[in-house]
Amino acid sequence: MKKEELIYEFIKSEIESKGAPPTIREIGKEFKISSTNGVRYFLKKLEDRGLIRRVRRRARGISLMGSQPFAQHIPILGRVAAGKPGISDEYVEGHIVIDKRISKGEKVFGLRVKGDSMVGAGIFEGDIAVVKQKQIPDEGEIVVAMIDGEVTLKRFLKKNGKPILRAENPNYQDIELNKFGEDRVRILGSVISIVRRFY
Repeated sequence: MKKEELIYEFIKSEIESKGAPPTIREIGKEFKISSTNGVRYFLKKLEDRGLIRRVRRRARGISLMGSQPFAQHIPILGRVAAGKPGISDEYVEGHIVIDKRISKGEKVFGLRVKGDSMVGAGIFEGDIAVVKQKQIPDEGEIVVAMIDGEVTLKRFLKKNGKPILRAENPNYQDIELNKFGEDRVRILGSVISIVRRFY
């Protein structure tokens, strides 16, 4: 078992036995971690996995997330370029917890937004788009599309009968998908929710 998982079990045990989570110093003492930054490193890993939530500037500001009945942990994969299509490394950079009623049992993942082309739709750089895996989009949906190996976040529409990807920012031009359905263009999914942090 990884150290962060042992720390998670310790936090859970302390909450169950004492009614409150341990402090950072108590965690450090239990696991012989000499610095508070060392403890914070493991807490950050637990938070990225969606297992805990931390409230800063509180000595016992840790709450468990995994035990919530409607919690669903989803991976964050790479980044989405929300300007001109940009390369996205498809690796798991962390996890977030969403209400599983949002996904309705369907397979979803998170992608981090980069750029300002979707600001008109209320989607900003740094947001995490919750994406339902889907290869055939409905007109009007905001989709994650891969074009020539590059990923972009745009609205899927039809113009003169031809599919296009349109930004929600007048500074960007439409992307025409003349070869939609071929290997050049692949729809990865449609956006069903946006997660944003305010701190």
